[in-house]
Amino acid sequence: MNIYYISGTSRGLGRAIAEELLKDSNNFVIGLGRKSEISHSNYIHKYVDLADLDQVRRFRFGDHLKADTVTLINNAGTLGPIKYAGEINSIELIEAFNVNLISPALLTNDFIRDYKALHKPKTIVNISSGASVNAYDGWSIYCTSKAGINMYTDVIKNEAKIRKDPFLKIVAVAPGIIETDMQSQIRSASKNDFSMIDKFQEIKDSGQLKSAQVSALDILKFVAEINAETASFVDIRDSQ
Repeated sequence: MNIYYISGTSRGLGRAIAEELLKDSNNFVIGLGRKSEISHSNYIHKYVDLADLDQVRRFRFGDHLKADTVTLINNAGTLGPIKYAGEINSIELIEAFNVNLISPALLTNDFIRDYKALHKPKTIVNISSGASVNAYDGWSIYCTSKAGINMYTDVIKNEAKIRKDPFLKIVAVAPGIIETDMQSQIRSASKNDFSMIDKFQEIKDSGQLKSAQVSALDILKFVAEINAETASFVDIRDSQ
């Protein structure tokens, strides 16, 4: 059985990933978030408000000692308020950073700690964004938090190499521009808060937006390749 923990499964990319995984009876999905929109025998939902760090700290991963693979997909994210610095509500700023950076970091830390002794493919996928390397005005929260998750991922990847842990893989994936509620939020922003709004409207009008389903397939193909490589290494190691 392949175990997947996915944050933000109520809609958008997270839901598309979960629904695609559930087409295979050998996959079991645990959704994390405030809402549950999926009903399936191989799906359970854990209520966790990722903006509330106390709730995230109380969350516990399962043992899954007999699992073939265990994967954490830190998908949940928020654009936060589209406003220039100096005009952002402090509480909204804190909550957005909690969702995009602090909570994924906490979950990643606990995942690595809890599965340290599990000698099976253990994969962490952090959903990043092109905004992590582009300074969009009005997006200070989103750009900064996604840049942070990229660096966090790179550091842990380096630590896994130093520790010579062949079972742990971590990647940050930017899925491209997807037609989600976040895109609707962008297009409804004021030009005074985001000068590039016309560009994003053009992307929508010209049909350049990817569907969540297509992006989900791309990500899961990537995850399958990572797990297959790790499993092959494990098989070789076990046979020696």
